[in-house]
Amino acid sequence: MKWKLTHKHEHDIIENEGGKTLSYNPNLGIQIIEQDGFAFKDLNQSGELEPFEDWRLPLTKRVMDFTNRFVLWQEEDQLFYRKGRIAIPKEVYAEIRQHGEETMQLHNGDMVEEDLEYLKKNDLIAVLLLMFDNDRNTGKEDYLLQLIIHSMELGVLENIMYSIWEAVRKFLQNRDLQQFSMISTLP
Repeated sequence: MKWKLTHKHEHDIIENEGGKTLSYNPNLGIQIIEQDGFAFKDLNQSGELEPFEDWRLPLTKRVMDFTNRFVLWQEEDQLFYRKGRIAIPKEVYAEIRQHGEETMQLHNGDMVEEDLEYLKKNDLIAVLLLMFDNDRNTGKEDYLLQLIIHSMELGVLENIMYSIWEAVRKFLQNRDLQQFSMISTLP
């Protein structure tokens, strides 16, 4: 086992040796999966480690898996899913664009041009996945991803998006640029 669990008052912290530190709240239904000795969040409650949940993978592969698995896509300032469409508020979209560009610049040498272009076109989805990788000692963002997944399945994603936009704005305003831009911690 290459990880250590620490219990805090309202959340738990997992320190993966040589990997990502994860914060999560087990009271919100988040389960942990162990694979190759490392710990991962089971965000869609499948009991399997899905590529979008694997913090070791490149962000492009994670975003592709997430969008394909949940039939979700972004076109400019619109987020589409199987049962609906949501407009991204202008101020949130501007912040995503600004900080997404900073992220792309940090990884200009690490990624091929196709990956950079793909992430630019799917920057909101990339930000959502990075939010759930947080190690900010809150563990609350995971619950939002579960809400997104379940709301898409029910066709009511539009009803929870105000909370999602507020969480995205808070994440972008308080982000640690290295954490925000982390693509992979292991070879």
